[in-house]
Amino acid sequence: MRTLIDMQRRMVRGAMGRLLALPGRRALERMLDDGLPARLAPALRFLFSGEAPAAAEEAAGTIERLRAQIAARPEAYRFAHFDSALGLVRLAERAGKTNAALTCDRLATSISVPKRWGLFLHLCAEAFDARAILEMGACVGISSAYLASIRSRPHLVTLEGSAPFAEIARGTLAAVSNRGEVIVGAFEETLVPALDRLRESVGNVEVAFVDGHHEEAAMLHYVETISRRLAPTALVILDDIYLYAGMWRAWQMLSSDRDVVAVDVGRFGLLVYERGRPAGRRYDLARYTGRWRVGRERAFQSPPSSARQTRTERREAGDG
Repeated sequence: MRTLIDMQRRMVRGAMGRLLALPGRRALERMLDDGLPARLAPALRFLFSGEAPAAAEEAAGTIERLRAQIAARPEAYRFAHFDSALGLVRLAERAGKTNAALTCDRLATSISVPKRWGLFLHLCAEAFDARAILEMGACVGISSAYLASIRSRPHLVTLEGSAPFAEIARGTLAAVSNRGEVIVGAFEETLVPALDRLRESVGNVEVAFVDGHHEEAAMLHYVETISRRLAPTALVILDDIYLYAGMWRAWQMLSSDRDVVAVDVGRFGLLVYERGRPAGRRYDLARYTGRWRVGRERAFQSPPSSARQTRTERREAGDG
């Protein structure tokens, strides 16, 4: 049933995208004339044309084959909740068939970034000729692979809270790059060491993709931390800004920063940092990519205490 619903949704989104493509292209060109950073033009035009360079399509072909291989795996997972200083966190753990919430098929095809948005991430990283990329939320490594497969052969560090997902992500990433790392642990504990690792290796971050912890306070904290370690010209990509009301509030605050040029492309929010360039500008393409509605407050604000653990309890239990 879920597969049928997902297929129907993709068909509706596809039809809507074709309908909005022409007005979207026109709006984008006006925004570029108005000062939207020109380096983003190829990635943004791709959203309306669907046409990517041959090298990007070749990388996508490899990654989509990896996606199919992951989808065919038999493992299943369920989420456990635990408290953190930045709100509740969901971490996946192995599950038996009777209590599984997530199959590998769903992880690869419904939860991971789809090909269109994966190519968009790839083109954004290409636009900044990134050598140092940080990702927060590897899942099974699909978005990691799209980011890591750009021509500059970047050093990519991706953070993942769930050890079983990290194991899959390492294999996915290794298939496209020998310069990728997956670090397991809570984001608030691994983020600063990961930034230090990138700085020591190649320099400050040029592209950051923030995903995996969909809480308002978490997003604000992570972006503030990352912003202190950015290269002079850099891009921060925020995933799922429309997913929950809290995510949308965080995006509204971050996109109002006078030090950035903010671009709302629907699924993602882009924050462009560029020294010496007029900032404090906001551009909205979401109406042309099919995103209008903001989700409700996140549903699992107070899971039963029996389903919740503190980080100390997890450590004592030997679970990360």
